[in-house]
Amino acid sequence: MKLPSTPAKSRLVRSISGVFAPPRQPVVRPVSQVLMRLQPSGKQSVFDQARGIVLNWMSMRAGRTLPEHAWEGQSFTIDDIGAQRTEAVATSTPEYWAARLDDNDKKVAQRVWTTEVALGEDTDGTVILGSRLQCVTRGKDLPFEPSIPRFVRDVALAQDTLLDGRKVSIDPWRVESDTDVDELVQLLIDPTRHCDVIVFALPDQSTDFSQTSASAEQVARGTIGAAHVAIISGPASYALSNLIGKEFSVFHQAVRTYRPRFNTTTDDVFRHPLARPHKIAEWNGQGPSAFQRLLIREALRRSISDRDVNRRLPPFGEVRRVADELRREAEKEAGSTDAELLALAEEEIARLENTLRSEREEAEGLIDLAETDRSEALELAHQFKSQNMYLRQRVDALLARLSQADTSTQLELPNTLEGFESWCHENLSGSVEVHNRAFQGAKKSQYEDPSLIYQALLILRDQYVPMRREGGARHLAEFKEECQKVGITEEGSISRSRSGEEGDTYFIRYGGQQKLLDRHLKKGTSRDQRHCFRLYFFYDDEHEQVVVGWLPSHLDTRTT
Repeated sequence: MKLPSTPAKSRLVRSISGVFAPPRQPVVRPVSQVLMRLQPSGKQSVFDQARGIVLNWMSMRAGRTLPEHAWEGQSFTIDDIGAQRTEAVATSTPEYWAARLDDNDKKVAQRVWTTEVALGEDTDGTVILGSRLQCVTRGKDLPFEPSIPRFVRDVALAQDTLLDGRKVSIDPWRVESDTDVDELVQLLIDPTRHCDVIVFALPDQSTDFSQTSASAEQVARGTIGAAHVAIISGPASYALSNLIGKEFSVFHQAVRTYRPRFNTTTDDVFRHPLARPHKIAEWNGQGPSAFQRLLIREALRRSISDRDVNRRLPPFGEVRRVADELRREAEKEAGSTDAELLALAEEEIARLENTLRSEREEAEGLIDLAETDRSEALELAHQFKSQNMYLRQRVDALLARLSQADTSTQLELPNTLEGFESWCHENLSGSVEVHNRAFQGAKKSQYEDPSLIYQALLILRDQYVPMRREGGARHLAEFKEECQKVGITEEGSISRSRSGEEGDTYFIRYGGQQKLLDRHLKKGTSRDQRHCFRLYFFYDDEHEQVVVGWLPSHLDTRTT
């Protein structure tokens, strides 16, 4: 019998369609990740104490009382109606305990905060504590401020806890003595460091640790277990500059974030962002509080990109599978009947199916998020590229006007390398970028004729870059003529096949990639650094500029 077409029928069809419509794909956002090491105390087991702190935290969110055997470190699951799914799994050999809690957001419907915790005993007797927090949203994807679970702070307060080998504290590290500065530098250059180091500087000569441009205390609490936060006094800033160079230092109430794999020789200074006090005071029109939130967001965002955590502390689902396998083997050795083993296997299969379904759902959500982030990043990169091209065109037009207005005035060249970096920024921007490694080379320069270094850079700016941008025989002839005037030649530096034999010597890190310094300007054949000039560079086709990676001495090869 065919139902007549009525408004009621239409509502019924819409309702049925809604019932059978596929659920909305969840948006899965990783929030934070922590990996700390707990030192043995000689008193209560640090493993048991840390587990107790985590269980206390879980008990306040589970919605049901935890079973008695949970407090004894045994596996348990709470999935009653009205409760929040809470579970833990334990193994004795090796000693390992992992837990997972799904905490429904109190204010945003269909948003769940999933926390995974893991405790594992290492071979040296220390205990590793790991934590992962992610946000799963099926409804409206509203913005949120990222955070770290409270139990991380509680464990750090209760025990001797290390992050990248340094003691974790809820208060910023005060750097004021020469010994403190040495320890800070060792942390910065440590190749095994995984976390950011955020350093707040005091005013010049100040030792009043309350005079930071933003609250280091708030940032330290918001990033505990995921970043190192320090305040450096005015006098200590000078000592830091002496050790790592002024360009990498932090002073005058600025704030600098030092990323992992810090290297003063090969790094670009912009890889370790610096915020000056006048910018912090006006940050996004909201001032220091907005800047503090940015520091916390960035540190936590970088914490979730550390893949080493999964290698050292397996995720909860993997631990559950291993524990089930160990349990099944133990039951078999104990002589359980086939029926008991079958029941155990069926229980394990059902749990694996649920876990697999959940992990697949989360993976699909993460893939969708990654695609969205990728599209946004590409769009932003395109905007910056367009803006960069527009600005370069304006700079080129202004330079051409200046050249036409007064061709008689020549730039006076310094006869020393003092202030070399400032000169480069003022005179080369837009055509020639001098990498920090080249600035380091200039500081060590023994070359007898500093003015030639400036002349070579201007030839790159005025003749080589136009030749590469526009081409043509005229530009080529002008470039060769200018080189001949000062007695330099331009040629390839080393082949790509041979460059790999020299390690990183002929490479610099630029734009997040390793770039080969495949060209160089040269004068002289002597190996004496006083009489031999070399300037190594490559041409960046994307930004249409020269990038200088080393000067003024000869880079070593196998023969030297």
